[in-house]
Amino acid sequence: MLSQETIEKIKAKLVEEKIKILKRLQKETEERNRLRDKQAVGDEADSATQLELENISNVLSSMDAARLRQIEEALRRIEEGTYGLCEVCGEPIEEARLLAQPFATKCIYCLETEEKKRY
Repeated sequence: MLSQETIEKIKAKLVEEKIKILKRLQKETEERNRLRDKQAVGDEADSATQLELENISNVLSSMDAARLRQIEEALRRIEEGTYGLCEVCGEPIEEARLLAQPFATKCIYCLETEEKKRY
């Protein structure tokens, strides 16, 4: 089981990452709005470039949103006292795994078993 000190360290890491993502999403939204305003006066080539940039931005925003959901879920599990337990078998997730990937929900064994079933 994880020590309270380790859980607090992981929680701080999650909150820090959450703040970074929220700031990045806010910045991307502001940039999109600025580019949309600029596009109104641009030519066709500018429009094509703008569309491509917007598509890339949408993909990145989707990835950030997914990561944000993972972080929120991990923070919820910390508050509920279930953080660090595998959602499949209920056994503790390895500390090294949680330190490397703090939003992990499965132990290595269950993750590998799941991946083997896919292939």
